[in-house]
Amino acid sequence: MENIKLMNMCKIVNPKTKQVLVQERIKSWQGIAFPGGKIESGESIVPSVKREVYEETGLKLNNVRICGVKDWYSKKEKERQLVILFISDDYSGEIISETSEGKLYWIDEEELKDKKLATDFDKLLEVFNDANINEMVYEDNENTDENLRWNLKLY
Repeated sequence: MENIKLMNMCKIVNPKTKQVLVQERIKSWQGIAFPGGKIESGESIVPSVKREVYEETGLKLNNVRICGVKDWYSKKEKERQLVILFISDDYSGEIISETSEGKLYWIDEEELKDKKLATDFDKLLEVFNDANINEMVYEDNENTDENLRWNLKLY
């Protein structure tokens, strides 16, 4: 039996400027990423991303679309973590400039390559942006060296 932790993340696109909303994360998984968080026990998936985005950004998402997943399974801990990825350009409200999670701002997506991104967020962007890529997965090869333990793959 494996333990499963569910999370979400949402790429929010301004329909007028085509800029994306990013969060300069200062807690876990530090660096630039999209907003998101944990799915609470018993919570439905779509309402969870709407709740997390509202808590972290002040924006109310109207419609969202699932665009992929990020996951990893630790053989040692017998634990799977699954992040369900969403995209939305349908929202209302004004962003909060900063929360306990970090600063928020709109940016042209091309400019992200020059920023300090969260670990492997550049690969995760491929899942968000390429309809032929559905999953970013870390496969556990059980190497005792933590730096060599995980193989990143896109499917």
